[in-house]
Amino acid sequence: MRHPIRIPGEWILRLLWLLPPWLLAGVAWAASVEVSVDRDPVSLDESFQITFTVRGEVQGQPDFSVLEREFQVLGTSRSLRTTFVNGKMERRDQYLVSVMARRAGKLTIPPVSFGKDRSPPLTVTVTEPPPDAGVKGEIFMEVSVDSEAPYLQQQVLLTVRIFHRIQWREASLSEPRFRGGEVLVERLGDDRHYQSLRDGQSWQVIERRYALFPQASGRLEMEPLLLDLRVPSGKRSARQRSPFGDPFFDDFFSRQDYVRKVVRSKPLLLEVKPVPGSFTGKRWLPARSLRLEERWSSPPEKLKAGEPVTRTVTLVADGVTLGQLPELSLPEVPGLRIYADDSVTREEAVSGGVRATATRKFAIIPVREGEYELPAMEIRWWNLATDAEVVARLPARRLNVAPGAASLSGGSVPPVADATPTPAPVQGTRGAEAPVAMTGGGGGTWMGWLVAGNLALFLLWLVTLVAWLRARRRAATGERSAEEGPLEEQGVDARAAWKRLHRAAVSQEAEAMRDALLEVATVLWPQAPPRSLEALARRTREPLKKMLLQLSRQLYGNGEGGWEGTVMEREMKRLAEEEGRAPAATQGGLKPLYPA
Repeated sequence: MRHPIRIPGEWILRLLWLLPPWLLAGVAWAASVEVSVDRDPVSLDESFQITFTVRGEVQGQPDFSVLEREFQVLGTSRSLRTTFVNGKMERRDQYLVSVMARRAGKLTIPPVSFGKDRSPPLTVTVTEPPPDAGVKGEIFMEVSVDSEAPYLQQQVLLTVRIFHRIQWREASLSEPRFRGGEVLVERLGDDRHYQSLRDGQSWQVIERRYALFPQASGRLEMEPLLLDLRVPSGKRSARQRSPFGDPFFDDFFSRQDYVRKVVRSKPLLLEVKPVPGSFTGKRWLPARSLRLEERWSSPPEKLKAGEPVTRTVTLVADGVTLGQLPELSLPEVPGLRIYADDSVTREEAVSGGVRATATRKFAIIPVREGEYELPAMEIRWWNLATDAEVVARLPARRLNVAPGAASLSGGSVPPVADATPTPAPVQGTRGAEAPVAMTGGGGGTWMGWLVAGNLALFLLWLVTLVAWLRARRRAATGERSAEEGPLEEQGVDARAAWKRLHRAAVSQEAEAMRDALLEVATVLWPQAPPRSLEALARRTREPLKKMLLQLSRQLYGNGEGGWEGTVMEREMKRLAEEEGRAPAATQGGLKPLYPA
């Protein structure tokens, strides 16, 4: 007869008490999410903090994008605390989100998803700022544009001026953001500092300029810019008493208190006009000015068959990005062999905004004597000053070719990088045949083998030296391979960005590729990320630079292709390794603001 074994309940509790905490963590605790704010009501010109407190274990990361409709997210932070009370593990995870309301009124903080769990909604009251908006009338901000009704893809100059009569700490200015369509934003140069008189009062001014390029027609609304800074509160917190024992020195040893304040600009509206119906060009190109230039290495009227001449064509446009420039090319002409170099491009900030320059060299080799004509080169563009279509034109060129030392056969001719005439054939050879090696008496053959052997030894020594230097550099800097470096060193967010870039590269989808490239660029340059493909192109080299501009033309032009996603992914990984993940960058970044 079997007797059941009875285990007292208190023994079970004692056994559970002896289990390690990480096993108890597998016991399902009911997760809960709470939400609170640091104060209510708040003013429209003040930021406040939303705290999401998670008790227990949730299955996913929070999605704070739902807050963007009513609030502007300024920053997030996280703190995790785990405690054991009476043998039970209590986990408290807090997410602190600093926000600023987009409008006054009773606003609802919507539920935020934490995997399968959601926070409850919460209502907060946002009041209008006082009539004397600013910090006691000692700081305010003005924004203006040079055109409120631009054309599609037209440059719009945005000027931001900050007037102040106080000193501050830790100031930062938000980037322009738009509703209603995509806008490319390019920062122009460094901040300017000067003084200005307003109503008989002297103000210190910090001026910052941007070039905006709207990519969609219709109404675009720029959200108010936010100047987040710490200003003197007017109170002083005393430290310890002065060592002199004299109350007169107490104020000297006190400390000025600073409070956080946010100054908001007025919103801006842009009514973007579509491409005019009267424009006849194949590619829409609005510009302030545009010109075509050419330069010949030799007069085109005095050429010889078989000898190359270089034609250099330069396109300069103001108020245009590199991605908007058309590709420079020459048509095929029977009797001429034309070889084009890669374009050399440059984008710079000038007084009138953005200036884009493209220069391309064409090596032209006449096959035989005669007269040839290069057709005129034309670029149709829209003159914003006259509001009319204009044609930039290089006239047709007539080439007079005299008989040369040798005419070219139908075989292939390698591209010519410059206009240096080819050397005359060695006496005794025929046509374009290469000189043959001398073999008289065997002396030439012995000397040739000696030279070849020394050259081979030198190349082997050079390869060995380069390999040793690379190995030493890798050992010293701890760099990883191009396939692993960007993924291993940059955490979860960087890993996800590189994965998205890989998916976009394989799918060859233009919009996904653009977004992934800019996201990876933010990982590489977190302090000053490029905001557009053109800005990213300025930090790269060929072939990535050329493909970035081709991708931009496909997105914002007439559907031109030519870029290869897998090649761009490989070049971005190579760039990440060479630049060490976060290189110093001077273009396009948002620097902290300091009063002059």
